[in-house]
Amino acid sequence: MTFLNRIRQYRVYRRLIMSYLVLIVASIAVVSSILYALFSLEAVKEIDRSSKQVLSHVSYTSNVVYQQIQDVSSQLLVDKDVLSFFYADEVDKLKNYRAYMMIAKVQSVYPFIKDISMYNFTNGEYIDTFGLPRDPKVNAKSNADYLSFYPRVAVADDDAGLRLLTFSIVPERKLDTNTPKYALVLDLDEASIQNTIGSLNTSSKRGDTYVMNAGGEVLSHSDAVYFMSDFTGRPEVKRILGDGQNQGNFVQKIDGKKNMITYVRSPALDWYFVSSQPYSELLSNIHALRSWTWIISLLLIVLGVGISLLWTGNFYHPIRRLLDQVTPAQAAEQGGGTLLNQDEYALLTNAFMQSMQSAEKLESKLNRSRRVLKSSSILSLLQGIDKLTAEQIGEEWGKRLKGPCFRVLLFKIDDKAQFKQTYQPFERQLIRFAIGNIAQELLGRDFENDAAVTEDELAAILQLPDEALGDTLYLTLSEIQDVVQAYYKISITVSIGDSCDSFAGLHDSYSSAREYGEYRLFFGYHAIIDAARANRNRDGNLQYPSLKERKLIDAVKLSSAKSIQSGIAEWIAFISACTYAQAMQFTNFLLLTMIREFGSISELGDTNTNGLYAYFHRIEQVETLDQLGAALADFCERVVTVTEEHKLQVASLKSARVIEEVKQLIESRYADARLSLEYAAGQVDLSAGYLGKMFKHQTRTTFNDYVTLVRIEHAKRLLTSTNEIVSEVGAKVGIPGAAYFSTLFKRHTGMSPSQYRENHRITG
Repeated sequence: MTFLNRIRQYRVYRRLIMSYLVLIVASIAVVSSILYALFSLEAVKEIDRSSKQVLSHVSYTSNVVYQQIQDVSSQLLVDKDVLSFFYADEVDKLKNYRAYMMIAKVQSVYPFIKDISMYNFTNGEYIDTFGLPRDPKVNAKSNADYLSFYPRVAVADDDAGLRLLTFSIVPERKLDTNTPKYALVLDLDEASIQNTIGSLNTSSKRGDTYVMNAGGEVLSHSDAVYFMSDFTGRPEVKRILGDGQNQGNFVQKIDGKKNMITYVRSPALDWYFVSSQPYSELLSNIHALRSWTWIISLLLIVLGVGISLLWTGNFYHPIRRLLDQVTPAQAAEQGGGTLLNQDEYALLTNAFMQSMQSAEKLESKLNRSRRVLKSSSILSLLQGIDKLTAEQIGEEWGKRLKGPCFRVLLFKIDDKAQFKQTYQPFERQLIRFAIGNIAQELLGRDFENDAAVTEDELAAILQLPDEALGDTLYLTLSEIQDVVQAYYKISITVSIGDSCDSFAGLHDSYSSAREYGEYRLFFGYHAIIDAARANRNRDGNLQYPSLKERKLIDAVKLSSAKSIQSGIAEWIAFISACTYAQAMQFTNFLLLTMIREFGSISELGDTNTNGLYAYFHRIEQVETLDQLGAALADFCERVVTVTEEHKLQVASLKSARVIEEVKQLIESRYADARLSLEYAAGQVDLSAGYLGKMFKHQTRTTFNDYVTLVRIEHAKRLLTSTNEIVSEVGAKVGIPGAAYFSTLFKRHTGMSPSQYRENHRITG
């Protein structure tokens, strides 16, 4: 009773019982299905073997019949009475009678032969033993074989149709016509073969058994309706003929139902003996077998229910006490309720998850607070705080960081713009913290250290035994760079600050580390920079390179890309020997000078972000000399582009004014026959060739064509407004000679001056 109450109370009991029950039911169902399938498969195989054996016996019998047919034909073809009939040129009743007696005697010996007939095509005689009419196929030219076989239907004297399998033997043929001289025909009754194969279908009322030749023509069928039918279109026949095997079996759907197809081939006759039986009738008691299988399975399932209850009651005891403790507490929190509606798995999971979440939240808060306080303290210390706070921090870290020497390391991510473009803010924060963890872990193998992460850099306080920087530190820093490069495909630059002997001096070390970090401009990405490397071979007293500045400005004025590239290369080579401050100061002076040089162009003098002044901000953001060179090249290209556009604009305006002046000259002097390009060029102080090119570029026509168009337009006006003769009109517009004027006028207007005047008067 207690066990049943627990089943009602706890869902886990019910789930466990269902699990056992499903396992047992599934196992029983799978085993029963497999056994049933195996039994059915073996039964079908046995039936297939039996069918093949029976069909093989029938095939063997047919081969024997075929052999007897050959023996009979051989016996008759050597008989003297038969040969006398075949070779008789004239009708001889006595020879006919003797031949008839011979074939009648042979037929009586072989009862499976329905009829024996003989043809003499020389004298036209025909005799047979059953009284059948002549078979026209015997004398067919297409039937040129010695022995041919085909099915046919013949009508006897009593009008009864006989289904016959005919063997036609033609020993000799005429050379000129290839027709038979004589023939011997043996007819087998199809009914005898049908009776033989009919015995195969006693086990299935709806099965079919039939014989067909290699062409798919039915020679005998359990259903006489299909005699001589063409079965080549049936899928099972296509498969039988296509396989090319002497025997076989397969499953084929016929009229939507599965059928077992078994076939055997007779090589001697090239006949196929085929059996087709409905799959559902192969085993007469298949349904009873399936029913008994399900009954036994259900009995086993009922037994499995009892076993499931027993297993659940015995195996679930260890967790019972835990459930009894958790359930009342959870029920009290939920305000009571029916335990049947509660899931004890959920109760246990919730209790465990609540404990885990509380612990994780507390641990997360502690870690986050510790990291924030630690980073804040380190940054405050590095950025400069009062002595008292520095001493307090020193007391807190004194047990671990004892000196005597300290240095500040700064790790900066290279190509900051690309880094921001590639990663989202949250991803950038995770990567910075990951770099900090990698640096602390690898440095911690040989040095005591602490680190803080900011938006732009990672700062680490390093404790060293003395002021010297050993190889171990450089190797460790290089390893940090390689690890970050391998994991995150990010390059970082490390700068090492000056040494100090107390926490109060870390501010100066931090400032020097930031200063040395700027020298990444000269050393490029993935560098490690200390004071010695930053100041090596650098002259702080270099003068501003005015000559290099003038060379670059002249190259820009000439718009020479090669000279500009050379000037920028010389500038970069010069500032690479300067200090960082000098390099940036000189470069800004260069930009300012070039802006002053080309500032007269409005597009270049614009002070907004699109103008040249925006390059001051870009120069401040460069990280390497290559980037600085690219910024200067972009700056010079911008200046050249705008300058060239300005020159083209000025030249275009000047050309437009000159062409307008020439057009006015043409309008005022079109009547002068001496008006020419050379005259117009002299008026505007240009060469005739240059003016001609400029005029065509601006007006899309030549100077002379334009003058002619102006003269034709004025001629049109005179022709329509005066009665002057054509030659006078031509002379007034600068085209002397009536014939030449008429030719030009007709070329431009499509009609002569007289026609133009007449048409204008008509339309007017």
